[in-house]
Amino acid sequence: MYDDTIEKYFDSLADKWDDFKECDDKTLLELLKRAGVKKGDRVLDVGCGTGVITGLLRDLSNNPVVGVDVSNGMLSVARKKYAGDEKVSFIHSDILALEDDKLYDALVIYNAYPHILDVAALRDKAYSLLRDGGRLIIVHSIGRGELNKHHLKHAATVSRLLSAPTKEAESYAPLFAVTTAEESENDYLLVLTKTGV
Repeated sequence: MYDDTIEKYFDSLADKWDDFKECDDKTLLELLKRAGVKKGDRVLDVGCGTGVITGLLRDLSNNPVVGVDVSNGMLSVARKKYAGDEKVSFIHSDILALEDDKLYDALVIYNAYPHILDVAALRDKAYSLLRDGGRLIIVHSIGRGELNKHHLKHAATVSRLLSAPTKEAESYAPLFAVTTAEESENDYLLVLTKTGV
């Protein structure tokens, strides 16, 4: 049976979500470049929320971008933001239940990864959605310590604590190889490449 706790939590925050933005678009763009998003990539913006990085992903890839989110409230804001943009589309779905017959070059999860509680299911879903050599990109524009502190205080029922990138990466072997695993006080980046095992 589907548990809508996370969906309801984010629906309640949708109207003010963009007020919480931690950094500007220039900083986000540099972070996404470091993550390896590049021209020609077919990108799925996982947990896209209000589309905070959807336009940046479109611009970097120069390709249509699909955003997926469990919250209809968040997607309502995103759809208004990108109304008329033919290179952006959105799907209302839990990523773990997403049915898509197209393969992607990159699945980007920005500031949403700790809200996907079943890591093994995410690993398997990412494997099925990515082409061989495709990348699962987990990125945060806030340091892990600050993020975990925030989630413990405000979102303990709808998130899990984030481990160091190298520790998180262990859950994805042998289906994914680590391309990048780094963090600082200001950001967090884990890039995992589908091995084709």
